[in-house]
Amino acid sequence: MSEGITSAETVLQEQDLSPELQNLPKRNFLTEDWTVVILGFIIIGLAILGFHVEAPKYKWSAIESLSSVFEAANLLKLFKQLIFTFALLILGGLLTGRRIKPYLLGFPVVFFLTALALLLAGNKTMEDLGLEAVIFSLLVGLLVGNTVKLPVWLKEALSAELLVKIGLVLLGTNVIFSDILKAGSLGLIQSLVVVLSVWYFSFWLCKKFKIDEELGLMLSSAVSICGVSAAIATSGAIQGDSKKLSYVVSMVLITAIPMMIIMPYIANYFGFSEEVTGAWLGGSIDTSGAVVASGSLVGETALKISTIVKFSQNVLLGVAALAISVYWTYTNHLQERKPQTNRV
Repeated sequence: MSEGITSAETVLQEQDLSPELQNLPKRNFLTEDWTVVILGFIIIGLAILGFHVEAPKYKWSAIESLSSVFEAANLLKLFKQLIFTFALLILGGLLTGRRIKPYLLGFPVVFFLTALALLLAGNKTMEDLGLEAVIFSLLVGLLVGNTVKLPVWLKEALSAELLVKIGLVLLGTNVIFSDILKAGSLGLIQSLVVVLSVWYFSFWLCKKFKIDEELGLMLSSAVSICGVSAAIATSGAIQGDSKKLSYVVSMVLITAIPMMIIMPYIANYFGFSEEVTGAWLGGSIDTSGAVVASGSLVGETALKISTIVKFSQNVLLGVAALAISVYWTYTNHLQERKPQTNRV
């Protein structure tokens, strides 16, 4: 998931009319991708050395058993988890040159809303219905976002893309190399076929609907490779309009939400195996975070396969950005160049 060229939240923040968001520092000490790698290896190193933060329990079946979740020992585990993730986020903010104050104020709110979603999903009835924490997280987010006017500091804290990427790095430790060897060659072939065919069809369709070429390039890259990241990379390669980019980002995110929830149930209805479902999810859903969330709704195998397929697609992002920049230069800007004359 090569999203380090520019972060999605930076693009959206530049479109925001709030002066607080516009005054965010533009210069990063490290790119976000390098920061994620560093933080991920710090966590892995701590785990190898024997340090681990025990996860609190959220399982409960009735109101009477809910008291066990709020025992002092379990709340202490929750507090330790908060401190650990808080420290990682602050370190990540320092390495990328972000403002720290919004995280200090807003991250505890985001953390406890996440804990609430996990608590709701921990009910036995919800488990029997197959309703995972992902769905409750989405519902809580939609409820808060549409009923409460969020202050600026909380909006900045909601940019949790850094934590999502760290989670993907850690998820990679669960994927055994033999799994990659089994699914890697087929996954790469599938990814190449999907990316090329979907990109060409999308670009052709944009032309049929008389969408301008700049927007068509961004949209085609977004739906064929890795969503927001590909749209941002394409926009950078062709020096695209930031307003058009924000339209593409919005469309990708809005589309990913229903696909993330509905596709696992469609796969279950038709009796697809976890391997087939994982390949379908990884090749169809545009954002890596949504792929992981959707794969977790199906099972461990589907999660591994969807991640491998999605990462195989993401590898093509650099190649696609280079090809698009060359195409854009020789079809649009070469004609606009004028010979330079030297003046004494």
